[in-house]
Amino acid sequence: MAQDIIKCYDGPSDIIATLVEDFIAFTDAEISRTETCIVGITGGTVVNGLLEALNSPEYIERVNWERVFFLWTDERFLPQSHEDNYFNRVKPFLLCKAKGAAHFLPINTDSKTVVESAEEYEKEVRNVLKACKKSGLDLAILDLGEDGHTAGLFAGSHALRVSDRNVVAVEDGKVWERISMTFSFLAKTDVVWFTVTGESKRTALTKVLYQREDYEDTNWDKRIGRVLPGAVLSQEAMTWYVDKDAYNDVH
Repeated sequence: MAQDIIKCYDGPSDIIATLVEDFIAFTDAEISRTETCIVGITGGTVVNGLLEALNSPEYIERVNWERVFFLWTDERFLPQSHEDNYFNRVKPFLLCKAKGAAHFLPINTDSKTVVESAEEYEKEVRNVLKACKKSGLDLAILDLGEDGHTAGLFAGSHALRVSDRNVVAVEDGKVWERISMTFSFLAKTDVVWFTVTGESKRTALTKVLYQREDYEDTNWDKRIGRVLPGAVLSQEAMTWYVDKDAYNDVH
């Protein structure tokens, strides 16, 4: 089953510097193999920093923007103009430099209800998969919440066990309603990277890593309800990009 690779750095800026090179290498290899690369991204300081760096003069010409499709693994059900909407926070880094070649496909949270928004994004995801002739994401870059949640999937949520959809409305999430890719869909992802930074994440990271060891021989669907959501996925390729504040003294 999954073997976690832990990459520990001094701080978020060091993680971003490594992620940029790893991202370019991964997408180049996947595009060479299959002609496209579908990447699932979430909100957060590190992912925002990654996208900002990729759009900088140093790196922008090294990314094959036309062949990379960016999908959101989750989003807060807030208007896209709201300061806490993930897409709104990262939008300044996405739309001005990639010269229209980039495929950024955010979740439309300006729909009437969170359920309608999820249904609409379900169709968007299916269209991208069909266009690329793939069944799942090539790469998912996820975050870990202070309570151990990942994507928009929280401990105890009904959304954890949804297995007949790629995208689900999370009406029992923390603080906001959300739209999230389901575990049954994320389980199809070829490669998963987690980014975890800051002392506030240390307790959650500690629990998740120990639970992953305890259940390393258990398939992802059998882990639900037994472990925190961050410990559910069981891909062989699982890499954790963490800083010393989050990981120090974990083991």
